[in-house]
Amino acid sequence: MTDDSVPLGLPLLRLASDSCEASTLYRELRKPLLRYLVSLGLSSDEAQDVVQDAFVSLQRHLASGGSQENMRSWVFRVAHNRARNRQNSYHRRFGEPLDTQADSIADDATPERAVLEKEKFQQLRKAILLLTPSERECLLLRAGGLRYREIGDVLGLATSTVGEAVERAIKKLAEKCNV
Repeated sequence: MTDDSVPLGLPLLRLASDSCEASTLYRELRKPLLRYLVSLGLSSDEAQDVVQDAFVSLQRHLASGGSQENMRSWVFRVAHNRARNRQNSYHRRFGEPLDTQADSIADDATPERAVLEKEKFQQLRKAILLLTPSERECLLLRAGGLRYREIGDVLGLATSTVGEAVERAIKKLAEKCNV
C-alpha cells in the first residue's frame, strides 16, 4: 500500500459517516421541517422541494468539510431562507395560493365534527396570522421541536428575544382562541 492511497480512503470514510449522519438527521427532522414550511405558507409540494434542497445542501456542506456544529439549526436556517426566497419569487407572488390544510380533516369524522374541526382550524389560522412575523416564526419553529437557542440561530435573534416572542405568541393565541 502506498502513501498516496491512505489520504484517498480517509475522505471517503468521512463522507460515508457524514452521509449516515445526514440520513439520520433527515429521518428526525423531515416531518417537523415540512410542518414548519407549510405553516410559513408553502404548499405541500413546495415544502417537500425545500426540504430536499436543504438536505442536499447539508450533504454538500458536510462533504466539503463544513462545520458540524448544530446541524439541526443549520438545516432549519437553510430551509427557512429557501422558503423565503421561494415566497419572494415572481411566480409565487402572482400565483394562486393553495389552501389544502383546512380540507384535510379526517374523512371518517361525522359531518358535524368535521365542520367544528374545520372552524377551529380556521380560527387558529386567523389567530396565527395576527401574530407579528417574529412571533409567528418563533412559535412555529418551537412547535417544530427546536430549542430557543436553535431558533435564535435560525432567525438571527437572541435567545431571550426568542423566549419572549414565544411567550407573547402563546398568550395572544390563547386570547384569540378562548383557551
